Amino acid sequence: MKASTQYNDFEGTAAADISDHSNLTDFLNSRGADTERYDPIGASFYHGYANFFSGSIICIDQQQSTEDTPYIVKMHFEAEFTHEEFFNLFKRFNAVVTKKYGGHQDKEINEEITISDREQTEE
Repeated sequence: MKASTQYNDFEGTAAADISDHSNLTDFLNSRGADTERYDPIGASFYHGYANFFSGSIICIDQQQSTEDTPYIVKMHFEAEFTHEEFFNLFKRFNAVVTKKYGGHQDKEINEEITISDREQTEE
């Protein structure tokens, strides 16, 4: 599975820690999904201009899967799935993207710096 946008000008990685207060199975149960059939294995979100947000849960469909090949589905919901609801499924969520071209994807950050508001207004 790989994230994608229309042009993929930036690409990267993401990592998340599951919440201490909920999990993907509980979330699916609260939305009426059959968690005996759909085993949650991940999540996906898409955010665009004008506060457009779409969240989904990635599941293995136990009925469609074979012993050798899992059948993976991306589950959307008719009822609104807010970005707050989505990110509350995780304790921490970090995404890093870099320009697609230029060979930066495998580089490490050497230093973190902070620019103060005062420095920006003096320029």
